[in-house]
Amino acid sequence: MHAWTTELLDEMRRTGDPEADATLANAAELRDIRRISESFRSFAADDAEIPPDAPREFPDFVAATRALPHGIDRAQVARGGEVMLENASVIALVLLLKSLPCGYGAPRLSTVLHMSHNLEKRPYRRALGVLQMLVNISQPGAFRDGGGAVVTGQKLRLLHAGVRRVVRARIAGFEQEFGTPVSQLDMVYTSMTFSVLVVDGLADLGVCLSEQDAGDYFYLWQMYGEMQGIRREWMPRSLEDGRAFCAAYAREFRNAADNPHGIALTRADLDMMKSLIPWPLRMLGFGTAPTVYLLRLVGEEAAARVGVVMRARHTIADWLVIQLPAVWQRLWKTLAPEAKVHTAISRMFFRSLIVHAWGEEVRFGVPERLRDLRKLA
Repeated sequence: MHAWTTELLDEMRRTGDPEADATLANAAELRDIRRISESFRSFAADDAEIPPDAPREFPDFVAATRALPHGIDRAQVARGGEVMLENASVIALVLLLKSLPCGYGAPRLSTVLHMSHNLEKRPYRRALGVLQMLVNISQPGAFRDGGGAVVTGQKLRLLHAGVRRVVRARIAGFEQEFGTPVSQLDMVYTSMTFSVLVVDGLADLGVCLSEQDAGDYFYLWQMYGEMQGIRREWMPRSLEDGRAFCAAYAREFRNAADNPHGIALTRADLDMMKSLIPWPLRMLGFGTAPTVYLLRLVGEEAAARVGVVMRARHTIADWLVIQLPAVWQRLWKTLAPEAKVHTAISRMFFRSLIVHAWGEEVRFGVPERLRDLRKLA
Protein backbone atom coordinates (compact mmCIF):
# COMPACT_ATOMS: atom_id res chain seq x y z
CA MET A 1 0.00 0.00 0.00
CA HIS A 2 0.98 3.61 -0.55
CA ALA A 3 1.77 5.97 2.28
CA TRP A 4 -0.62 8.79 1.35
CA THR A 5 1.39 11.52 3.07
CA THR A 6 0.65 15.23 2.98
CA GLU A 7 3.76 15.73 0.86
CA LEU A 8 2.65 13.17 -1.72
CA LEU A 9 -0.88 14.57 -1.91
CA ASP A 10 0.51 18.08 -2.34
CA GLU A 11 2.70 16.90 -5.23
CA MET A 12 -0.30 15.22 -6.85
CA ARG A 13 -2.27 18.43 -6.31
CA ARG A 14 0.29 20.37 -8.38
CA THR A 15 0.61 17.84 -11.21
CA GLY A 16 -1.62 17.57 -14.25
CA ASP A 17 -0.93 15.53 -17.40
CA PRO A 18 2.25 16.99 -18.96
CA GLU A 19 2.00 14.99 -22.19
CA ALA A 20 -1.58 16.03 -22.94
CA ASP A 21 -0.96 19.61 -21.75
CA ALA A 22 2.09 19.95 -24.03
CA THR A 23 0.11 18.61 -27.00
CA LEU A 24 -2.60 21.18 -26.50
CA ALA A 25 -0.10 23.99 -25.87
CA ASN A 26 1.63 23.22 -29.17
CA ALA A 27 -1.74 23.08 -30.92
CA ALA A 28 -2.72 26.43 -29.40
CA GLU A 29 0.41 28.06 -30.81
CA LEU A 30 -0.60 26.83 -34.26
CA ARG A 31 -4.29 27.59 -33.66
CA ASP A 32 -5.10 23.91 -34.16
CA ILE A 33 -7.18 23.16 -31.05
CA ARG A 34 -10.47 23.44 -32.91
CA ARG A 35 -9.24 21.13 -35.66
CA ILE A 36 -8.09 18.60 -33.03
CA SER A 37 -11.53 18.76 -31.43
CA GLU A 38 -13.20 18.15 -34.79
CA SER A 39 -10.87 15.22 -35.42
CA PHE A 40 -11.66 13.75 -32.01
CA ARG A 41 -15.40 13.92 -32.63
CA SER A 42 -14.97 11.79 -35.76
CA PHE A 43 -12.57 9.44 -33.98
CA ALA A 44 -15.05 6.89 -32.62
CA ALA A 45 -14.33 4.79 -29.54
CA ASP A 46 -14.55 1.54 -31.49
CA ASP A 47 -12.88 2.78 -34.66
CA ALA A 48 -9.39 4.16 -34.17
CA GLU A 49 -8.85 5.34 -37.74
CA ILE A 50 -7.40 8.85 -37.55
CA PRO A 51 -9.03 11.38 -39.89
CA PRO A 52 -6.63 12.14 -42.79
CA ASP A 53 -6.86 15.91 -42.28
CA ALA A 54 -6.10 15.80 -38.54
CA PRO A 55 -3.49 18.29 -37.28
CA ARG A 56 -0.01 16.83 -36.79
CA GLU A 57 -0.23 17.04 -32.98
CA PHE A 58 -3.18 14.67 -32.96
CA PRO A 59 -1.64 11.54 -34.55
CA ASP A 60 1.57 12.20 -32.61
CA PHE A 61 -0.31 12.17 -29.31
CA VAL A 62 -2.35 9.11 -30.31
CA ALA A 63 0.80 7.20 -31.24
CA ALA A 64 2.57 8.20 -28.00
CA THR A 65 -0.33 7.17 -25.71
CA ARG A 66 -1.72 4.03 -27.31
CA ALA A 67 0.34 1.53 -25.27
CA LEU A 68 -1.59 -0.51 -22.71
CA PRO A 69 -0.36 -0.49 -19.08
CA HIS A 70 2.71 -2.66 -18.65
CA GLY A 71 1.85 -6.19 -17.54
CA ILE A 72 -1.92 -5.76 -17.95
CA ASP A 73 -3.95 -8.93 -17.38
CA ARG A 74 -6.46 -8.73 -20.23
CA ALA A 75 -8.50 -11.62 -18.91
CA GLN A 76 -8.94 -9.92 -15.54
CA VAL A 77 -9.80 -6.55 -17.04
CA ALA A 78 -12.40 -8.28 -19.24
CA ARG A 79 -13.90 -9.93 -16.15
CA GLY A 80 -14.05 -6.49 -14.53
CA GLY A 81 -16.13 -5.25 -17.46
CA GLU A 82 -18.44 -8.22 -17.11
CA VAL A 83 -18.90 -7.51 -13.38
CA MET A 84 -19.90 -3.94 -14.23
CA LEU A 85 -22.50 -5.03 -16.77
CA GLU A 86 -23.82 -7.93 -14.65
CA ASN A 87 -24.66 -5.37 -11.94
CA ALA A 88 -25.28 -2.44 -14.28
CA SER A 89 -28.54 -1.01 -12.92
CA VAL A 90 -27.43 -1.02 -9.28
CA ILE A 91 -23.97 0.31 -10.15
CA ALA A 92 -25.60 3.17 -12.08
CA LEU A 93 -27.67 3.99 -8.98
CA VAL A 94 -24.55 4.07 -6.79
CA LEU A 95 -22.60 6.15 -9.30
CA LEU A 96 -25.33 8.79 -9.42
CA LEU A 97 -26.16 8.91 -5.72
CA LYS A 98 -22.81 8.16 -4.08
CA SER A 99 -19.88 8.65 -6.44
CA LEU A 100 -20.99 12.00 -7.84
CA PRO A 101 -22.22 13.59 -4.56
CA CYS A 102 -19.03 12.53 -2.78
CA GLY A 103 -17.01 14.35 -5.41
CA TYR A 104 -19.26 17.39 -5.15
CA GLY A 105 -18.19 17.68 -1.50
CA ALA A 106 -14.79 19.00 -2.62
CA PRO A 107 -14.86 22.60 -3.96
CA ARG A 108 -11.77 21.88 -6.06
CA LEU A 109 -14.00 19.52 -8.08
CA SER A 110 -17.39 21.21 -7.78
CA THR A 111 -16.00 24.60 -8.89
CA VAL A 112 -14.71 23.11 -12.15
CA LEU A 113 -17.82 20.98 -12.76
CA HIS A 114 -20.09 23.97 -12.09
CA MET A 115 -18.25 26.20 -14.55
CA SER A 116 -20.19 25.14 -17.65
CA HIS A 117 -23.56 24.76 -15.82
CA ASN A 118 -24.15 21.59 -17.88
CA LEU A 119 -24.62 19.39 -14.83
CA GLU A 120 -27.31 21.73 -13.49
CA LYS A 121 -29.08 22.47 -16.78
CA ARG A 122 -28.67 19.16 -18.61
CA PRO A 123 -27.92 16.56 -15.93
CA TYR A 124 -29.54 13.66 -17.82
CA ARG A 125 -27.51 14.19 -20.97
CA ARG A 126 -24.36 14.62 -18.89
CA ALA A 127 -25.13 11.41 -17.01
CA LEU A 128 -25.42 9.59 -20.33
CA GLY A 129 -22.04 11.01 -21.31
CA VAL A 130 -20.62 9.19 -18.29
CA LEU A 131 -22.59 6.11 -19.29
CA GLN A 132 -20.91 6.22 -22.70
CA MET A 133 -17.55 5.94 -20.96
CA LEU A 134 -18.75 2.87 -19.03
CA VAL A 135 -19.94 1.24 -22.26
CA ASN A 136 -16.64 2.03 -24.00
CA ILE A 137 -14.39 0.50 -21.34
CA SER A 138 -16.52 -2.57 -20.58
CA GLN A 139 -17.13 -3.81 -24.11
CA PRO A 140 -15.29 -6.90 -25.39
CA GLY A 141 -11.84 -6.01 -26.70
CA ALA A 142 -11.86 -2.57 -25.04
CA PHE A 143 -8.29 -3.06 -23.83
CA ARG A 144 -6.57 -3.81 -27.12
CA ASP A 145 -4.74 -1.62 -29.61
CA GLY A 146 -7.28 0.97 -30.75
CA GLY A 147 -9.96 -0.46 -28.45
CA GLY A 148 -12.67 1.48 -26.67
CA ALA A 149 -10.75 1.93 -23.41
CA VAL A 150 -7.63 3.12 -25.25
CA VAL A 151 -9.39 5.68 -27.44
CA THR A 152 -11.68 6.89 -24.64
CA GLY A 153 -8.66 7.37 -22.37
CA GLN A 154 -6.87 9.40 -25.07
CA LYS A 155 -9.94 11.56 -25.58
CA LEU A 156 -10.35 12.22 -21.87
CA ARG A 157 -6.69 13.20 -21.54
CA LEU A 158 -7.00 15.94 -24.17
CA LEU A 159 -10.42 16.96 -22.89
CA HIS A 160 -8.94 17.42 -19.40
CA ALA A 161 -6.02 19.38 -20.87
CA GLY A 162 -8.56 21.69 -22.49
CA VAL A 163 -10.44 22.06 -19.20
CA ARG A 164 -7.19 23.09 -17.47
CA ARG A 165 -6.67 25.84 -20.02
CA VAL A 166 -10.24 27.09 -19.65
CA VAL A 167 -10.11 27.07 -15.83
CA ARG A 168 -6.86 29.03 -15.82
CA ALA A 169 -8.38 31.60 -18.15
CA ARG A 170 -11.78 31.85 -16.44
CA ILE A 171 -11.41 31.25 -12.71
CA ALA A 172 -9.07 33.75 -11.10
CA GLY A 173 -7.15 32.41 -8.13
CA PHE A 174 -8.07 28.77 -8.70
CA GLU A 175 -4.50 27.52 -8.76
CA GLN A 176 -3.49 29.57 -5.75
CA GLU A 177 -6.29 27.97 -3.73
CA PHE A 178 -6.56 24.48 -5.19
CA GLY A 179 -3.45 23.78 -7.27
CA THR A 180 -3.57 22.43 -10.81
CA PRO A 181 -7.07 22.05 -12.30
CA VAL A 182 -7.96 18.42 -13.02
CA SER A 183 -4.81 17.37 -11.18
CA GLN A 184 -3.49 13.88 -10.57
CA LEU A 185 -5.11 14.16 -7.14
CA ASP A 186 -8.50 14.83 -8.73
CA MET A 187 -8.15 12.11 -11.35
CA VAL A 188 -7.19 9.46 -8.80
CA TYR A 189 -10.08 10.43 -6.52
CA THR A 190 -12.55 10.34 -9.41
CA SER A 191 -11.28 6.89 -10.36
CA MET A 192 -11.78 5.75 -6.77
CA THR A 193 -15.35 7.10 -6.72
CA PHE A 194 -16.07 4.91 -9.75
CA SER A 195 -14.41 1.84 -8.24
CA VAL A 196 -13.92 1.69 -4.47
CA LEU A 197 -16.99 3.77 -3.61
CA VAL A 198 -19.12 1.69 -5.96
CA VAL A 199 -18.03 -1.60 -4.36
CA ASP A 200 -18.74 -0.20 -0.89
CA GLY A 201 -21.99 1.41 -2.03
CA LEU A 202 -23.29 -1.85 -3.44
CA ALA A 203 -22.62 -3.50 -0.08
CA ASP A 204 -24.53 -0.69 1.66
CA LEU A 205 -27.53 -1.59 -0.50
CA GLY A 206 -27.25 -5.31 0.23
CA VAL A 207 -25.58 -6.22 -3.07
CA CYS A 208 -22.25 -7.66 -1.97
CA LEU A 209 -19.76 -8.59 -4.66
CA SER A 210 -17.58 -11.61 -4.11
CA GLU A 211 -13.93 -10.88 -3.28
CA GLN A 212 -12.92 -11.93 -6.81
CA ASP A 213 -15.61 -9.84 -8.51
CA ALA A 214 -14.76 -6.79 -6.41
CA GLY A 215 -11.07 -7.21 -7.22
CA ASP A 216 -11.74 -7.62 -10.94
CA TYR A 217 -14.00 -4.56 -11.00
CA PHE A 218 -11.35 -2.49 -9.21
CA TYR A 219 -8.69 -3.75 -11.62
CA LEU A 220 -10.75 -2.52 -14.58
CA TRP A 221 -10.68 1.02 -13.19
CA GLN A 222 -7.06 0.72 -12.14
CA MET A 223 -6.02 -0.07 -15.71
CA TYR A 224 -8.36 2.49 -17.26
CA GLY A 225 -7.09 5.12 -14.84
CA GLU A 226 -3.59 4.65 -16.24
CA MET A 227 -4.96 4.91 -19.80
CA GLN A 228 -6.61 8.17 -18.76
CA GLY A 229 -3.31 9.71 -17.72
CA ILE A 230 -2.91 8.82 -14.04
CA ARG A 231 0.72 8.15 -13.20
CA ARG A 232 1.25 4.47 -12.48
CA GLU A 233 3.11 5.08 -9.23
CA TRP A 234 0.21 7.15 -7.90
CA MET A 235 -2.60 4.77 -8.79
CA PRO A 236 -3.87 2.78 -5.75
CA ARG A 237 -3.04 -0.88 -6.19
CA SER A 238 -5.94 -2.49 -4.32
CA LEU A 239 -9.36 -1.77 -2.82
CA GLU A 240 -7.79 -1.22 0.60
CA ASP A 241 -5.19 1.11 -0.87
CA GLY A 242 -8.01 2.99 -2.62
CA ARG A 243 -9.94 3.32 0.63
CA ALA A 244 -6.82 4.69 2.32
CA PHE A 245 -6.43 7.23 -0.49
CA CYS A 246 -10.07 8.33 -0.11
CA ALA A 247 -9.54 8.80 3.63
CA ALA A 248 -6.50 11.00 2.91
CA TYR A 249 -8.40 12.95 0.23
CA ALA A 250 -11.03 13.90 2.82
CA ARG A 251 -8.93 16.96 3.66
CA GLU A 252 -10.30 18.50 0.43
CA PHE A 253 -13.91 18.44 1.61
CA ARG A 254 -15.62 21.58 2.91
CA ASN A 255 -18.81 22.37 4.78
CA ALA A 256 -21.92 23.37 2.85
CA ALA A 257 -21.43 27.06 3.63
CA ASP A 258 -18.10 26.99 1.80
CA ASN A 259 -19.30 24.82 -1.09
CA PRO A 260 -22.28 26.44 -2.90
CA HIS A 261 -21.42 24.81 -6.22
CA GLY A 262 -21.45 21.36 -4.64
CA ILE A 263 -24.93 22.04 -3.26
CA ALA A 264 -26.21 23.17 -6.68
CA LEU A 265 -24.77 20.13 -8.45
CA THR A 266 -26.25 17.74 -5.90
CA ARG A 267 -29.66 19.38 -6.10
CA ALA A 268 -29.65 18.98 -9.89
CA ASP A 269 -28.64 15.34 -9.50
CA LEU A 270 -31.48 14.63 -7.06
CA ASP A 271 -34.03 16.51 -9.19
CA MET A 272 -33.02 14.49 -12.24
CA MET A 273 -33.36 11.21 -10.36
CA LYS A 274 -36.75 12.23 -8.95
CA SER A 275 -37.98 13.15 -12.44
CA LEU A 276 -37.35 9.55 -13.54
CA ILE A 277 -39.78 8.18 -10.93
CA PRO A 278 -43.32 7.67 -12.34
CA TRP A 279 -45.77 10.12 -10.78
CA PRO A 280 -48.04 7.44 -9.23
CA LEU A 281 -45.08 6.21 -7.21
CA ARG A 282 -44.28 9.76 -6.18
CA MET A 283 -47.83 10.12 -4.88
CA LEU A 284 -47.27 7.01 -2.73
CA GLY A 285 -44.23 8.60 -1.07
CA PHE A 286 -41.49 7.21 -3.30
CA GLY A 287 -40.52 10.63 -4.60
CA THR A 288 -38.04 10.83 -1.74
CA ALA A 289 -36.23 7.69 -2.94
CA PRO A 290 -33.18 9.52 -4.43
CA THR A 291 -32.61 11.39 -1.17
CA VAL A 292 -33.08 8.21 0.85
CA TYR A 293 -30.46 6.43 -1.27
CA LEU A 294 -28.04 9.34 -1.09
CA LEU A 295 -28.26 9.51 2.70
CA ARG A 296 -27.75 5.75 2.99
CA LEU A 297 -24.85 5.70 0.55
CA VAL A 298 -22.81 8.72 1.63
CA GLY A 299 -23.88 9.10 5.27
CA GLU A 300 -25.41 12.10 7.01
CA GLU A 301 -22.15 13.99 7.50
CA ALA A 302 -21.09 13.81 3.84
CA ALA A 303 -24.68 14.52 2.70
CA ALA A 304 -24.75 17.69 4.81
CA ARG A 305 -21.66 18.95 2.97
CA VAL A 306 -23.72 19.05 -0.22
CA GLY A 307 -26.86 20.45 1.39
CA VAL A 308 -28.82 17.23 2.00
CA VAL A 309 -30.14 16.66 5.52
CA MET A 310 -32.28 13.99 7.15
CA ARG A 311 -35.94 14.96 7.58
CA ALA A 312 -39.04 13.16 8.79
CA ARG A 313 -40.26 10.96 5.93
CA HIS A 314 -42.56 8.10 5.00
CA THR A 315 -40.77 5.40 6.96
CA ILE A 316 -42.50 2.44 5.23
CA ALA A 317 -41.73 3.83 1.77
CA ASP A 318 -38.15 4.52 2.83
CA TRP A 319 -37.74 0.97 4.10
CA LEU A 320 -39.06 -0.45 0.83
CA VAL A 321 -36.76 1.79 -1.18
CA ILE A 322 -33.69 0.50 0.64
CA GLN A 323 -34.74 -3.14 0.03
CA LEU A 324 -35.31 -2.71 -3.70
CA PRO A 325 -31.73 -2.93 -5.06
CA ALA A 326 -30.98 -6.25 -3.36
CA VAL A 327 -34.41 -7.66 -4.29
CA TRP A 328 -34.03 -6.49 -7.87
CA GLN A 329 -30.56 -8.01 -8.16
CA ARG A 330 -31.73 -11.38 -6.82
CA LEU A 331 -34.72 -11.37 -9.20
CA TRP A 332 -32.54 -10.33 -12.12
CA LYS A 333 -30.09 -13.19 -11.54
CA THR A 334 -32.92 -15.67 -10.96
CA LEU A 335 -34.69 -14.77 -14.21
CA ALA A 336 -31.43 -14.69 -16.18
CA PRO A 337 -28.82 -16.77 -14.38
CA GLU A 338 -26.44 -16.74 -17.35
CA ALA A 339 -24.02 -13.83 -16.86
CA LYS A 340 -23.65 -13.25 -20.61
CA VAL A 341 -27.36 -12.48 -20.81
CA HIS A 342 -26.91 -9.71 -18.22
CA THR A 343 -24.02 -8.14 -20.07
CA ALA A 344 -25.76 -8.29 -23.45
CA ILE A 345 -29.00 -6.79 -22.15
CA SER A 346 -27.19 -4.07 -20.17
CA ARG A 347 -25.03 -3.08 -23.12
CA MET A 348 -28.05 -2.94 -25.45
CA PHE A 349 -30.12 -0.97 -22.91
CA PHE A 350 -27.34 1.56 -22.26
CA ARG A 351 -26.73 2.07 -25.95
CA SER A 352 -30.44 2.65 -26.58
CA LEU A 353 -30.56 5.29 -23.84
CA ILE A 354 -27.52 7.07 -25.26
CA VAL A 355 -28.78 7.03 -28.83
CA HIS A 356 -32.23 8.23 -27.73
CA ALA A 357 -30.72 11.24 -25.94
CA TRP A 358 -27.80 12.01 -28.26
CA GLY A 359 -28.79 10.50 -31.60
CA GLU A 360 -25.50 8.56 -31.74
CA GLU A 361 -22.52 7.53 -29.64
CA VAL A 362 -21.41 10.43 -27.41
CA ARG A 363 -18.25 11.86 -28.99
CA PHE A 364 -16.15 14.05 -26.75
CA GLY A 365 -14.49 17.23 -27.96
CA VAL A 366 -11.56 19.30 -26.73
CA PRO A 367 -12.65 22.62 -25.15
CA GLU A 368 -10.84 25.80 -26.10
CA ARG A 369 -13.22 28.31 -24.50
CA LEU A 370 -16.00 28.25 -21.91
CA ARG A 371 -18.65 28.04 -24.62
CA ASP A 372 -16.95 24.85 -25.86
CA LEU A 373 -17.27 23.33 -22.38
CA ARG A 374 -21.01 23.97 -22.51
CA LYS A 375 -21.26 21.83 -25.66
CA LEU A 376 -19.41 18.87 -24.22
CA ALA A 377 -21.00 15.62 -23.20
